[in-house]
Amino acid sequence: MLRCFLANIRSVLSALIIVLLLFPLTRAVDTGATPAQTFGTKHQAGIRLGVWSNQGDTPPAGGSSGEFSFRTSISEANFYFEAYGALRLFRQLMGELSFGIVNRGSVTLNERDLTDVGNLMVYPLLVKVKFYPLGGLDLKWQPYLSAGGGVFYGRRSVQFTTASYYYSGFEEESSTKLSYALGGGVDWPIAQTIALDLDIKYMPIKYSDNLVAVSDYSAFTVAVGVKYLLFSGKK
Repeated sequence: MLRCFLANIRSVLSALIIVLLLFPLTRAVDTGATPAQTFGTKHQAGIRLGVWSNQGDTPPAGGSSGEFSFRTSISEANFYFEAYGALRLFRQLMGELSFGIVNRGSVTLNERDLTDVGNLMVYPLLVKVKFYPLGGLDLKWQPYLSAGGGVFYGRRSVQFTTASYYYSGFEEESSTKLSYALGGGVDWPIAQTIALDLDIKYMPIKYSDNLVAVSDYSAFTVAVGVKYLLFSGKK
């Protein structure tokens, strides 16, 4: 538990450092209005970096059956990347489309003298609405709540194999799940075209088929990001 907590802290700090390094590039252009005053009229596009914290089952570290054996290095906390675009519907409401990537760890399979080595990946593709309860006010900090859902694609891929020909014994595994995502966060406009954000969400991911011996890949993510603000003209 302590190791998982420390891994979460290290990942969040690393992502925060990256965002802070970008800060000198975000000087506001003087347009006669503050970033807070124009934030509620703009669309968004950006990236987030942070932590994927496992809330489901953990694949076993290894196992064997006859001439077949496997081992994994699946972590409880992993680095998470997300790219997104958000459309401003009203000052208090936005629609967001996001695509995320997390590498849960490596998986090695052995059968006789054949070995396959790959990674266990999860790709969330989400459509959400973001509600800004204080969006009608020109505040420096803009908290929001988010709700939505989408497709969670899980895959055990193979990047390396000792086989010199194709064989059907170790096909790559994959599974797809439709589910929801709930969360919230806060936006911080720091320039006319730049804002930072902190995003938190919970995603229950329970596949109908096992993927590396387990089916529950539910997760809790904490990520910080930087976004470009696009003018929409909404008042």
